[in-house]
Amino acid sequence: MTEHAFGLSVAQPQRSAALRERMNEAGCVFEFVVSEVAPGVSPDESLHRHALRLLHEQIMTMAMAWHQQLIRQPQHRDRAIPIVTWDLDQAKAVQLEKRWVRSLVRGGPVEEEGRGLYQAFCDPPYGTRFSGGEEHAQALFQEWMDLLGFCEQDDIVVLNWVDGCLADLQASVDSPADRVPWSDYFDAGLEWWGIWCLTVWSPERRTVSALVASATD
Repeated sequence: MTEHAFGLSVAQPQRSAALRERMNEAGCVFEFVVSEVAPGVSPDESLHRHALRLLHEQIMTMAMAWHQQLIRQPQHRDRAIPIVTWDLDQAKAVQLEKRWVRSLVRGGPVEEEGRGLYQAFCDPPYGTRFSGGEEHAQALFQEWMDLLGFCEQDDIVVLNWVDGCLADLQASVDSPADRVPWSDYFDAGLEWWGIWCLTVWSPERRTVSALVASATD
């Protein structure tokens, strides 16, 4: 377990890394992090924000590793270092109702909320490649849900951090601040596919998890 500030420690890094590799091999576009909350630390909104900061650090670490591999090729030697803006001070959280949380865990589309989480898991812009078909997809999704803490759904708290965000091209000077994306990470998904950014507090496990996705073709 890797210690971190704000009462959070990255939990189950080996399990997360193994699952992330399998998801990547299948073509899934979600990134995630699971953190354990220290005893006595209150699971308020600021803790969810700290989980998102950990997720940003992870995204940047992976982006830098990708960049280091890329610039070894002569034709990409001058490629700029990737930067992902992440202005959490502008991010607004909306807590999901229990019925929507249950719908997300079931693995089906959520009509009023748009695309379901399972649909986004299985259907990114370039598709997915589950070797065992639908059965494999369902099993991998449920394993991911369990790792994130979604399965203890009676008492979990799920916050949506991109509720109603608009693409920069859609936003105007009159747009409310909470409708403008707080990270350029979401630019790709706002073209058409969609964006995800959720945090999950599980009181039974004392973990707070964060997931994010944004993609285009």
